[in-house]
Amino acid sequence: MTNISDALKMAIDMEKNGYDIYMKAAEKTPNKLGKSTLHAIAKKEIDHIKAIEEFSEKIGTNASNLDKAITLINIKDKKEYIMPIFEGLRNELDAKVESDSDLEKAYEVAMELERKSFGLYKKLAGEAKDSQVKKFFEFLMGEENTHYELLQETLQYLNNPGDWFAEQEKWIVEG
Repeated sequence: MTNISDALKMAIDMEKNGYDIYMKAAEKTPNKLGKSTLHAIAKKEIDHIKAIEEFSEKIGTNASNLDKAITLINIKDKKEYIMPIFEGLRNELDAKVESDSDLEKAYEVAMELERKSFGLYKKLAGEAKDSQVKKFFEFLMGEENTHYELLQETLQYLNNPGDWFAEQEKWIVEG
C-alpha cells in the first residue's frame, strides 16, 4: 500500500466493522459478562476511529500529531480493561456461570477479527515510510492484541471460572 490516506481509510473501515460486530454480538447475548465485555471493546473501537481520523487530518503537519491522536484513546492494559468489567458485574455473576455456545461463537469471530486487524496494522506498519505512521500502526497493533487477550481471558472465565481465578489470583495449591 503506497498511499497513506488509503491505509488510514482501510484502518477506519476495519474499526467500524469491529464496532458493528461487537455491538450486534452484545445485543444478542443474554450473558451479562459477555455483553459487558463486547460493549467495552466496541467503545474502544470508536476511540480508535477517532484517533485514526485525528491522525489522518494532521499527518505531516507536526511531530505531535501522533501523540495527540493516541491520547484520544484511553490507554489501558489488559488488567485495566478486565477488572472493571468483573467489578461491575460482581453482584450479578453467578458462581456457576456457564458458557453459552452462541456467545462462544461470537467470541471466536471477535478473536478472528482482532487477529486480522493486528495483521493489517502489522502490514501497514511494515510498509510505512514515515516513522510517525509506523509508530501509529504499531500502537494500533498493541491495542488489537489487548482486545484479543481480553476476549481470550473472559472466554476462559466463562468456560472455566475456577481456572481463571487460579491464574489471576496466583493460587498456591498445596498437596
